[in-house]
Amino acid sequence: MLTKRGRCLVVALGSLMALLVITGTASAVPTSQTLTESLTPAKQDKKKFGGVSLATVISTNFDNFATSQSPRQTVFTLPPDVRYATGNIPPCALSSIQNKPTALAQAACPQSITGGGSAEVNGGALKGVVTFFSGGPNTIYVHTDIGGALILDIIGTITPTTVAFTNIPNTPGNVLTKFDTVFNKRKTGKKTWYVQARCKKGKWSTTETTSFYSGETLSATATQKCKQKKSKKKK
Repeated sequence: MLTKRGRCLVVALGSLMALLVITGTASAVPTSQTLTESLTPAKQDKKKFGGVSLATVISTNFDNFATSQSPRQTVFTLPPDVRYATGNIPPCALSSIQNKPTALAQAACPQSITGGGSAEVNGGALKGVVTFFSGGPNTIYVHTDIGGALILDIIGTITPTTVAFTNIPNTPGNVLTKFDTVFNKRKTGKKTWYVQARCKKGKWSTTETTSFYSGETLSATATQKCKQKKSKKKK
């Protein structure tokens, strides 16, 4: 028969073993995601589309970077009053920029650059440069250079209602946790811009959904108020 001290020791050992099992088998997961967007200028016509710059910040938190897995795809659902128009921007061939450091990639297709910004890995442990290139009427290339050690070329597909990035590679232990980027206000035709917007309902709301190689799915929404321009009086 176990003494009181022996029974306490067994309970303590059992609790320790349970803790070790839980710790050893738990997998790292994304815990939250946030999205912010800013279209400038926010004052736009009610009916006609006008040119804007589009600043976006998407951040993801993980419970453990060391064993975490990357986002697999991200899809942005656009408001009906925001659209892209590639227009006369010269398309860049993916082979011209693929796996090249930022300076060489930008030099290869300077007229195809539509914006850029910064990226972070593992909560800012590593930082890099992002450059957006137009790859054609419905294609965006997101060239991400993490200090020359990791270069990713993510392909985005544009439709009238979505922008989808579906070829994000899995880099376990080194996951992209933040993109802080801007699409430039750029004229692409006589009456079109690369990103254009109108203020029909007084606000713009974009939703993004990200699925991960580890099986989780997270979503976030960004909403911005817009102001309608006064209609010009007909003479």
